[in-house]
Amino acid sequence: MRIINSDFSYSAHLSDQLKPSTLPEFAFIGRSNVGKSSLINSLLNRKNLAQTSKKPGKTRAINIYDVVCYDNNNKKEKLHFADLPGYGFARVSRKKQFNWKELMEDYIKFRNNLSGFVIIVDIRHSLTKKDVDAINWIYSFGTPFIIAATKRDKLKKSKIKSITKNLKSEINPINPQRLITFSAKTNFGKGKILNWIDSNI
Repeated sequence: MRIINSDFSYSAHLSDQLKPSTLPEFAFIGRSNVGKSSLINSLLNRKNLAQTSKKPGKTRAINIYDVVCYDNNNKKEKLHFADLPGYGFARVSRKKQFNWKELMEDYIKFRNNLSGFVIIVDIRHSLTKKDVDAINWIYSFGTPFIIAATKRDKLKKSKIKSITKNLKSEINPINPQRLITFSAKTNFGKGKILNWIDSNI
């Protein structure tokens, strides 16, 4: 899969602000500050299309991006990427946490063109309870998904194999082959993620 063009489309703070679409849509979700925006920018071959920030919890809405690509059969395709608000940010009020949950539930239940999820975790840390809850929640809907473990470049090479093995054991009984390690700095894992997206268009 080769992405040739992408652009920001719109933001939705409420589920009824999401515009109907028949194009395949791939959603990106993860805890705040795990490198979600950097991963999206890497996939889209853009530097700052998805806004990165050192301040956790910056993404408070669903941001939709228009994407044009050639699939692995060299067929031109149009699709959407959806950047979802990060979860697990302690400074967000309970009301905002409830609004986030409501928005996410409406999104996954009623977004008819949703084709798959990329769940993002930080390879340097064990899964939190909220990571596990999010993975199991998405798994329960039967929506295709993969888990992208970001910031691979921040680990010593000698540690990557054992840490990846530990992460795979944490996501059992869900198929551990869904886990892809990724680095926005080196683009390691980018091809595998794009191939997974291509297979689910």
